[in-house]
Amino acid sequence: MAKTEHGSAAPPRPDHPVARARSAEPPERRIIVPPALVAPVAPVAPEPDTLRWPDQGTHWVTEPRKLAPGLDALLTWAYRIGASRIAFKTGRQVWLRVHGRNHCVTDQAVNDAEIGAITNHLYGADGTARLQGGQDFDVSYEVALSRTERLRFRINAAPRRIRRGTGASIVLRPIPDMPPSLEAQLVEAGILDAYRPSEGMVIVSGATGSGKSTLIAGMTVAKLQDPNGHYNIIEGAAPIEFLLDRVKSPHSTIDQSEIPRDLPSFDAFIRNCMRNEPTDINVGECRDSVTMSAAVQAAISGHLLTTTAHANDVGLTMQRIASLCPADERNNLISAIAQSLRLVVNQRLALSTDGKRTALREFLVFDRALRTQLLETDPTDWPGLTRRAVEEQGQSYAQAIRIALEAGRISEDEARRQQRSLG
Repeated sequence: MAKTEHGSAAPPRPDHPVARARSAEPPERRIIVPPALVAPVAPVAPEPDTLRWPDQGTHWVTEPRKLAPGLDALLTWAYRIGASRIAFKTGRQVWLRVHGRNHCVTDQAVNDAEIGAITNHLYGADGTARLQGGQDFDVSYEVALSRTERLRFRINAAPRRIRRGTGASIVLRPIPDMPPSLEAQLVEAGILDAYRPSEGMVIVSGATGSGKSTLIAGMTVAKLQDPNGHYNIIEGAAPIEFLLDRVKSPHSTIDQSEIPRDLPSFDAFIRNCMRNEPTDINVGECRDSVTMSAAVQAAISGHLLTTTAHANDVGLTMQRIASLCPADERNNLISAIAQSLRLVVNQRLALSTDGKRTALREFLVFDRALRTQLLETDPTDWPGLTRRAVEEQGQSYAQAIRIALEAGRISEDEARRQQRSLG
C-alpha cells in the first residue's frame, strides 16, 4: 500500500477490496477477511476450560491499515462464540471473556513488535507513538465479511506498566448488529409502562458491560417501530454501538452523532439537539458535571432525556447524579433533577442456567408524589429515600433474584451469590 510523505498509509485505490471506515478519531478500518480464514457467523457454544483459537500461528498483521489476517480471523471467531471482551497485552497471551468467564485462547504471548503492529493497524501510523506518549484512544473497528455482513467492535487502548517497563493493553468489545428486542431482553412490565414519558429524565445505570446501552437501544427501536409513535430521536454516543438508521419506521426518525468525531463533546451535542425540535434525546453517558448540567436543562425543556450512569443500584445512582452537579449550579440543578426524574433502572448480569448471562434489574418509577419528596429532601438523603421507595413501589434486586430463580433463569447457587453481592 502506498505511503504518504509522513509515513502514514495513503487511501486505498478505488478497486482495492479494503473499504474506507470511520471511528471516533482516525478512520475505523473495514477489512475484508479472506474466506478461508472465517466461517459464517453463527452462535457456537464454547467448551469451558478448553477454549483455544484454532488458527494460532497466523500473522496478526501483515501490513498495518491494510491486511491483518490473524487479527481479523480471531475477532471473527471470538464474535461467533459470544465473547464480550477480547484483550491483547504486551507479553501476554490473548484472553477472551465469554458469558462472564475468562479464557486464555492462545499459547504464545503477543510480543512488542506484534502489539505495535496491531496498534498501528487499529488506530493509524502513529498509534504506537500515541501510547508511548502516555495517551490512550477509543476507536471503533469493522471486519467486513462481505458487502452486506460486517462485525463491529469498540476499542480502548492504553499504556500499561509491565515488568520490562511500558507496554500496551488493547481491549475490543463486540457490538451486535442490532439490539435484542425488549421482549427478548425480558424487560419487566413496570419498565415497559414507564420508559416513554413525554418529558423528563430516564436513567439506566450499572457497571461497565452490564448491558445499559443494549437496553436503551431496545427502547429506541421499540419507539421507532411503534405505528402510533411520532418520535424525533437524536442520539449521541462515544462510540455509537447500534446504527439504527436502517430500522424501518412508519412515523418516527432518528439521527445519531458520534462523540467526538461528529461533535466535540456531549454538552455540545445536547446544545445542538435543542435547536432541532427533538422529542427524545439519548446521551451515551453522563460522565461529568458539564454533561449533567446540559442534560438536566434538556430534560426540563419539554424533551425526554435518556442516558446512562455508572452506579451499583438505584440509591447509588441518585448519589451519582447529585455528585455530578457543578457546585456553582448545584441548588438549581438539584431542584431540576427532582422535578424531571421519571424512571431509574439499574441493571446487572447474572450467570444463567443455559451457561450464558441474564439481566437482573432494580427499578423505580418517579411519580409526582415521589418527586415532591425529593424536592423536600436533602440530596445527601436521596439514596436512603429511594431505597425505601424501591422496596415499597418499585422492584428491588432481592425481588429480581427471586423472580429469576422461580422462572428457572438462574440456579440456586447463583441466586445465593447474587444475594451475597447485595450486602
